Amino acid sequence: MRLFLFLNLFIFICGCTTVEVTKGVIKVTDKVKNSVEEAFPKNKEIKSEKKESKEEEIKKEKKIIEDEQKKQKTIIETQQKLAEINFIGKTEDHLNSEMGKPNLSRSDGSVYVLRYDSSGCRLFLFFNNKIDNKRVEFFEIRNNLGELLSSKQSLEQCYREFKLIK
Repeated sequence: MRLFLFLNLFIFICGCTTVEVTKGVIKVTDKVKNSVEEAFPKNKEIKSEKKESKEEEIKKEKKIIEDEQKKQKTIIETQQKLAEINFIGKTEDHLNSEMGKPNLSRSDGSVYVLRYDSSGCRLFLFFNNKIDNKRVEFFEIRNNLGELLSSKQSLEQCYREFKLIK
């Protein structure tokens, strides 16, 4: 019985000590937190400034992307006007007989793409994959770096490489 009372008293004393230690830790934590907030009061302001600057960066990047898309659209329109050979409306069989087997053919959803490569340029032909009688609906010619060709001389050079003109 004495042993039982001794163990209960020991547990009670240890339990009280744990509560006191916890109270002390909480007080120290609050003091450290207050000290840090006093030392860095602008932390909240900096975060809001960073958020605003990120939004501005995103707007600038969107503007750059939109400008680049407009520029490429203009180049493609110019390219198709300057093109001596228009591929729009031609079938895949006709192209294969005229130019040979493509270097890449790919079907991705509703788009079917053929790519013909030469030493200096690449011809991309786009088909609508949803219709049975596939015909070229869009084409573009790029150099080996992926840049659209915009001058008549570069287009003619590409046609020569594909042996479409002499």
